[in-house]
Amino acid sequence: MNLPHEIQSLLSAFSKAQDLAGDVDHLLAAFGREITREHVPRVTRLAEKLALQFGVDVQAARTAALLHDIGGVFRYDQMVPLCEALGLPVEPEERRVPMLLHAKLSVVLAREWQGITSPEVLQAIRYHTTLHGQSTALDQVVFLADKLEWDQGGQPPYFAALSAALNESLETGTRWMLSWMALPEAKLLIPHPDLREAWRSYGIAPAHGMQ
Repeated sequence: MNLPHEIQSLLSAFSKAQDLAGDVDHLLAAFGREITREHVPRVTRLAEKLALQFGVDVQAARTAALLHDIGGVFRYDQMVPLCEALGLPVEPEERRVPMLLHAKLSVVLAREWQGITSPEVLQAIRYHTTLHGQSTALDQVVFLADKLEWDQGGQPPYFAALSAALNESLETGTRWMLSWMALPEAKLLIPHPDLREAWRSYGIAPAHGMQ
């Protein structure tokens, strides 16, 4: 893969060490992503906990959680050009809300910077924001950890209800979260095509205007 100079420069400036958590923290600190820097360890701890609870590979969950937001080091105005240079598809929704591309860029950095080759881990990173139509238990663990330990300060308004749903099962928690995201109070900037696929797979009808 021919890498854009922005990514080549990052790879040159940030060598891979033995400690993934330390590498991620160093990268986020260098780019001034302090909110994400605080968010990622919380998501990682919860992903490990959920993985243990539901019989998911804990190391895979930890790796995906640590790397899920590293694509966010790039500015929003860089994300579409970077994805185009990488030959990655860019949906119309992603052009309107470039932030949605950070997960795709996180996959690229996970692979090129940290040498992650596990399809399962890369998939969990790729779909941590939206989920998708054929999600695995690992995908769901990282998705739900990211939603419970959100990066908007304090606890999300759905924290108690989602936690209660997870006391029943991982599948119940996933369905609950997707259902909440289909409501007007979710205030989604725009429904991503992958999220719409997830809704369809669970038979969830989004609110008017969110289809």
